[in-house]
Amino acid sequence: LDNALEYFTDTVDSIYRNIVLKHKVPAKQIIFLSAVPNMIDTVKSVAEKYNAPQIKLDYFNVFEATGIDTIYKNQNIIGITKTKKWPKKFLCLNRRWRPHRPLMMMMLYEKNLLDKGHISFGKSDRGDNWRSSFRELRYIYKDNKFINDLIERNKEIVNLPDLYLDTNDLVTNRAEYESSILKFYKETYFSVVNETTYHEGIPFFSEKIFKVMAIGHPFVLSTVPNSLPILRELGYKTFSPYIDETYDSIQDNGERMIAIVNEIERLSNLDKAETLQFIANVRPILAHNYSVLVAKKSKWNISTRVNY
Repeated sequence: LDNALEYFTDTVDSIYRNIVLKHKVPAKQIIFLSAVPNMIDTVKSVAEKYNAPQIKLDYFNVFEATGIDTIYKNQNIIGITKTKKWPKKFLCLNRRWRPHRPLMMMMLYEKNLLDKGHISFGKSDRGDNWRSSFRELRYIYKDNKFINDLIERNKEIVNLPDLYLDTNDLVTNRAEYESSILKFYKETYFSVVNETTYHEGIPFFSEKIFKVMAIGHPFVLSTVPNSLPILRELGYKTFSPYIDETYDSIQDNGERMIAIVNEIERLSNLDKAETLQFIANVRPILAHNYSVLVAKKSKWNISTRVNY
């Protein structure tokens, strides 16, 4: 059973209810493919709940294939230029208005950082808007005075026009690589990767992170805490000390986003000499991550995170 395109942990409970219990298929004859690195914890919990053996689990990240495909279509690492002026400092691609994305946009807006990035953020397939996002964030952060005050201070963000880059279609899923986005990588020297999960507490690496690695951009990763060590376990390198990655260990969702945006601000304010030194420092890491992707012999990347 393959659910490697999604992060839904409740799939495990459905497998037990509808296959193991209802149709009496032995749990040990089921292999479940998931892109959630810690899905084994859910399998153990659900198996215990139903007093049944554990189904077999393989961590299976099909999205690495998106990075491989990006490399094949480019044939060489693009990376970041060393001598030009950068029209923008960072690239931040967004489609659906998952709650952490408008939260980040508000923080960037308040710090006057929106103009320093190439950012996509406009109407998506869920019909979200700023007013619905305010309601959602107030509910999520009902006990967080800072976030509620942030919303109150920045209500005029409702007048922010939709932000588009290579396309104004933010409805179509763009998981596959498209060359029209390349110029925006070339005009920036780091990426802000707003991953799929954040408040859900479920680690999940989509095409977003692997495209960035394939193209050769250093990144700040906005997702659930303690995700960077998992990336390193998979063979990739991250960017400490050149990027302050302590944000990744912050458990509180609001405080983690504050730390992420503070690091975006610091990197965006590097002068030219500091930027050139930053690029020189991270270039070996970029080359390593590119090499790890190139070395993948198959799109079917079964890792060691298995329970059998």
